[in-house]
Amino acid sequence: MNHSICLQLFVWISFGSMNYRFPVIIAGIMLIYTPATMAQEDTWVSVSPMPTARESVAACAVSDKIYAIGGFPGGGDNGITTNERYDPATNSWSTMAPMPTGRRMPVTGTVNGRCYVIGGRITDGRTPRDVVEEYDPATNSWRTRASMPTKRYGHAAAVIDGIIYVVGGTNGSVLFGTLEAYDPASDSWTTLKPMSFTRALLAAAAVNGKMYAMGGTRDGESVRYKFLEIYDPVTDSWSQGSDMPVAKFSLTAEAVNGRVYAIGGADGPGAINDVAEYNPTSDSWREVSPMLTRRARFASAVVNDRIYAIGGTTSFGNPHVGMNLAEQYTPAAATPDFLINAGIDDAWYNPATPGQGFLVSVLPVIEQVFVAWFTFDTGRPPEDVQAILGDPGHRWLTAQGPYSGNMANLTIFETVGGVFDAAEPPAVTDLGGYGVMTIEFADCNNGLVSYEITSLGISGEIPVERIVLDNLPLCEILASP
Repeated sequence: MNHSICLQLFVWISFGSMNYRFPVIIAGIMLIYTPATMAQEDTWVSVSPMPTARESVAACAVSDKIYAIGGFPGGGDNGITTNERYDPATNSWSTMAPMPTGRRMPVTGTVNGRCYVIGGRITDGRTPRDVVEEYDPATNSWRTRASMPTKRYGHAAAVIDGIIYVVGGTNGSVLFGTLEAYDPASDSWTTLKPMSFTRALLAAAAVNGKMYAMGGTRDGESVRYKFLEIYDPVTDSWSQGSDMPVAKFSLTAEAVNGRVYAIGGADGPGAINDVAEYNPTSDSWREVSPMLTRRARFASAVVNDRIYAIGGTTSFGNPHVGMNLAEQYTPAAATPDFLINAGIDDAWYNPATPGQGFLVSVLPVIEQVFVAWFTFDTGRPPEDVQAILGDPGHRWLTAQGPYSGNMANLTIFETVGGVFDAAEPPAVTDLGGYGVMTIEFADCNNGLVSYEITSLGISGEIPVERIVLDNLPLCEILASP
């Protein structure tokens, strides 16, 4: 049973004699009580076990459901075609259309509601495969797509802006640092800059447009890594992050609330339940609650900001034995590294576009941000247009909305009409809004303005910095969480 309460209160404010009025949302509260929303943070709980026990399984999350695909039950080298769907809302499993090519140790990526299963080992021991198969849950059907350039297994994958990045792995005799990107829209592959460290059985996840590749091994047992490498698709370059607390392989990685979680794996001949959280902003790790079950060579996926660990094995001895156990993790809510505060009040601008900028005012009592945006029209006015005061190409835009943590989500308003220093005719503001804006502050001196003016079909980002330093000391005092 769900119980919901919604409260909104609107007030109107005026700025001096300018007669501009804007809605301020004081409170908008929606409370929904369900077993999932009441889950305790930083806690693992058991959920319904998977019908088919298996290890070296892969998983995709599509439309709030998880698909556990492939793997093998143990006791041999045969990869299976099994595809089973888990529904967190009902805590139940269903059998779906099997994958055409049975395999173990594939990787997956979800793009536009379809799951792509890439590479792995099939039925003949350590021989790698390059096969790519696309699963469409809407039609419960499969089709074959363009093969991966490098045959491999023990690799990792992450999705950034609709592109699946596949990195590392092995062909059974050679370790790879190879990075290849698959574009489902064009059904094509691109080879990119490789990692610094060749390794297999690593994990990867994506946060804020970058891929984080971690852990792995050289030989599957005695040599294991804690390295973290960070890939930037914009520059096609790698950088090194802080090492994981524990060197391990056959782990998984997931991203929730701007944090990366390195989950489970093996630190030698056996599986572990260790879980560590990585903060990309501070480049730091911390240990969080371990899984209930030690497991390696398992699958994980995220639905509604909760991580699900599925299947795997506890031992690499012979014969291997796959498990069907599944569990759910609720991460602790991420605390921003910077908090918007009254010390933000100032003029902000991009040095690359002088003469334009933003006057930012923080209203802590009502938790709102007000912005005056000084800019120009999208094109120059005709030469014969005359202005009595100022430039006819100026545009009067403001923005206002709530803030939380280090980000403000604002509505852009356009004000038109009015005459200099006169009450009549009155200026008019369309309270329906002219577009939307977010301002994300990295610290007391730097921020990023993202905007979308829907009526004009234009959007973009503007990096901004503080012009005057008078409020900097206050900002630094109030900024820490």
